Amino acid sequence: MKKRIGDILMEMGFIDGDQLKMALMETKKTGSMIGDVLQRLGWVTEEDLQMAIAVQSGAKILDTATAEIDHSLMARIPIEFVTEHGMFPFAVENGVLKAATINPFDVIARDKLTRLCGQRVETFIAPKNWIGKAIEVYYKTAQSLDDEINAITYSGAGGEATEDNRIIKLSGLLIDKGYVLGASDIHIVPDNNLVRIYYRIDGVLHQMYLFAKKFQQPLLTRYKIMAEMDISNPNIPHDGRIKYQSSVGTFDIRVSTFPTQLGETVVMRLLIYNKVVGDLKNLGLEPEDLERFNRTIKRPYGLILTTGPTGSGKTTTLYTALMAINSPNINCMTVEDPIEYVIPTIRQTAVNVKAGLTFENALRSTMRQDPDVILVGEIRDKITADLAMRAALTGHLVLSTLHTNDAASAINRLLDLGINASILASALSMIVAQRLVRTLCPHCLVRQAPSESEQAIFTQNGLTAPTEIAKPKGCDHCFQSGFRGRAGVYEVIQVNRDIERLVFSGALHREIEDMAKQAGTVLMFKQALKKVARLQTSLEEVMRVIVDYA
Repeated sequence: MKKRIGDILMEMGFIDGDQLKMALMETKKTGSMIGDVLQRLGWVTEEDLQMAIAVQSGAKILDTATAEIDHSLMARIPIEFVTEHGMFPFAVENGVLKAATINPFDVIARDKLTRLCGQRVETFIAPKNWIGKAIEVYYKTAQSLDDEINAITYSGAGGEATEDNRIIKLSGLLIDKGYVLGASDIHIVPDNNLVRIYYRIDGVLHQMYLFAKKFQQPLLTRYKIMAEMDISNPNIPHDGRIKYQSSVGTFDIRVSTFPTQLGETVVMRLLIYNKVVGDLKNLGLEPEDLERFNRTIKRPYGLILTTGPTGSGKTTTLYTALMAINSPNINCMTVEDPIEYVIPTIRQTAVNVKAGLTFENALRSTMRQDPDVILVGEIRDKITADLAMRAALTGHLVLSTLHTNDAASAINRLLDLGINASILASALSMIVAQRLVRTLCPHCLVRQAPSESEQAIFTQNGLTAPTEIAKPKGCDHCFQSGFRGRAGVYEVIQVNRDIERLVFSGALHREIEDMAKQAGTVLMFKQALKKVARLQTSLEEVMRVIVDYA
């Protein structure tokens, strides 16, 4: 008799007995599957569930990052089959058809696929959102979305649809295209005689479309209505939120408009929760840093800071840490501006200055709510910093962000804000500085031996120069950029007794950094060079992103 999924997850250490009992009670109430309930509560990730299903079924887990997709299979296997069964055929090897699925026990779908293709079928476990996105990309491709967009925006197109219906459809297609491309943001920018549409993919803006000027105001009005903004005053900035649902998925969109000389610009941030908040192991921390970070976030008190410029992934790191420690026995609360992702079972509060809810008074009130863990979106001033320190010193774990270029600079920044050195030394547990580097597209990267000057960069940073490195080329898989996806690069300072003494004495930045290195901290540039040696990214990309060390 096969073990139950819940028991396997408990044996693997992903959940405890109390969590399993609560989840089983929820399944009886709702009729949902145990895995779905545990995921919804945030106690297991999709990857955890896949590992348990793999143990139960004996199926392999698909490495989606390196999976090669055979485009010819799309012509052989009808879309009706893949959408009905959620099974995506992706390759043929030695006469065996390989198919991705979330349910390897679905023998009906497997037998049906065998009859359709006339080959033996081997199933691989893959994330539900990856399968859905693969079906969208390879069956209803990005090109088909382009065709629909062009049919609306070129004159004479649109058929019998009214003008309003065309704009409604176009507004959705532009968002769908962003989702399929994996974009984080969509920019709609007015120009003199046209409208430019940009997508930010892997941190870089790409212009995708040029529309006639006549589409500017209808599109702007449509998105403002969707985001419940005031459409009567175009002369001031507006902020709103869209709960978006279409065939590609369901997610939130944060919308911002800004008045310019040529009209209002619109920027939409796609807040795709499952894509961002995942397992700590997926952040990209080196094993020794991951072990230290995991140990520190499980302490009952102290202040943990993530630092870096805007867009470096600080909030993602904190959300992931919060999910790693969240449980029914812990009261986790957040004060954010704004709330990026809604997390089940966590009490989240958005700052509202107009209504009088600032970081300061929200944090004061949070302290009276008996919290165990507090996430403060950002430490911006002395008052917020003082309150965060006080919380960390009175038995609370506090997570927050700060804008500094490296980890050691966070200490100087807090001292500059006026924080007492002895309080800071006692409260601070860990500082994590970070950047995001683009990862090389596995389909087109070019391997080559490093030049003498490139070898010298490795040796000057205490590393053995690799025999080969890789550079970007560009292909259809990566939109000709040579890169696909991003990875975090980190610099972790664990505050020990020696660093506490230095902070208390007002030591210089260099002294703190040198002491941290003696305690095991590896500077960010050196960490990034390790990723270059592993062919994850290019040396040029590292030099572009981590300019402070280059």
